[in-house]
Amino acid sequence: MKYLKRGFKLQLIIVATLCFSQLIVSCSSDDGPEETPEEEVVEEPEVPVEEEGTNAEPDGSEETVDEIFGLSANLEPWENFDLSDWAIDTPAVDEDDGFSQRFGELNWDPLATSDSRPFFFTHTDGGMRFVSTIGGARTSQNTSFTRSELREMLRKGNTSFSTQGANGNNWALGYQPTGTNHAGRNGSLTATLRVNQVTTTGSGLHPGRTVIGQIHASSDEPARLYYRKLPNAEFGCLYLEHEIRDGNDVTFNLIGDEDCSGNGPDDGIKLDELFSYEIVNDNEDIIVRIFRGDTDGPLIAETTVDMNTLNSGYELADEWMYFKAGIYTQNNTGNDDDGDIVTFYRLDNTHDSN
Repeated sequence: MKYLKRGFKLQLIIVATLCFSQLIVSCSSDDGPEETPEEEVVEEPEVPVEEEGTNAEPDGSEETVDEIFGLSANLEPWENFDLSDWAIDTPAVDEDDGFSQRFGELNWDPLATSDSRPFFFTHTDGGMRFVSTIGGARTSQNTSFTRSELREMLRKGNTSFSTQGANGNNWALGYQPTGTNHAGRNGSLTATLRVNQVTTTGSGLHPGRTVIGQIHASSDEPARLYYRKLPNAEFGCLYLEHEIRDGNDVTFNLIGDEDCSGNGPDDGIKLDELFSYEIVNDNEDIIVRIFRGDTDGPLIAETTVDMNTLNSGYELADEWMYFKAGIYTQNNTGNDDDGDIVTFYRLDNTHDSN
């Protein structure tokens, strides 16, 4: 924006000089660039103040994020994005059961006045912001970590379908048997985002580690996409973990590895850097791609999981899948008020018919 303002001032000087030399009493600069007044927006207290310029494209383009992605800071996330087939779990406590609060599908508005508001809102640049803290509520007794994370709900509010099961709310991997009642088959999850903050306290592999996208099955996770950056490091790493059904994880490195030691890899992703990912299921394969910048930016990493070769065990008629996106904080050893922040600018999920 500062370059635009300088150009505007320069044009005014040129026009004024010409008008004076021609003894024109009044002159107009209507043909010059129009400066758009910037709205002053108060930052939410839970969110760190971003450095100047984070609303610009990485290549220095004068276009802002809201112009590129068509987002408005004055709209709720469910108004900027189609979240009719998503629900969110947050670190806020549901007093009915003591676990995470959940909102979504066709009933998002109550979130705006709930305790979940600090964990999910529209950021000042129009992005969909997720905030998670280590000390927050969890979704069940079976999970060790907190989250501010969307859960795919293909039923779109039709509660005749249960949340769980091989039914109209969930989908099948492409190599599962056909003739089932799943809502779809194969799938693609595409996102453009910035990781704004990761945890800095804790021990072992926990500090700086979070999941930003998943394929989740009934009990296991065929795909978990991790971002990790150590405290004081400049660059972060990206890696994928594929969980064998009822078995162990297999790690696929994308940029760096899970240790992400030292300053991080030179080709890594910095905090507040715009990047994109695709998580695609095509028959027995899960393909993950990472792009720098928007989805049409350069491809910088790719990996393929062949579930047949790995004997992953998901090729069952009664197994079922759903995407997840946002923050799944992979740290339960740090300070309770430590946490992660991620902002999404694109989010698309698609499936083939079953």
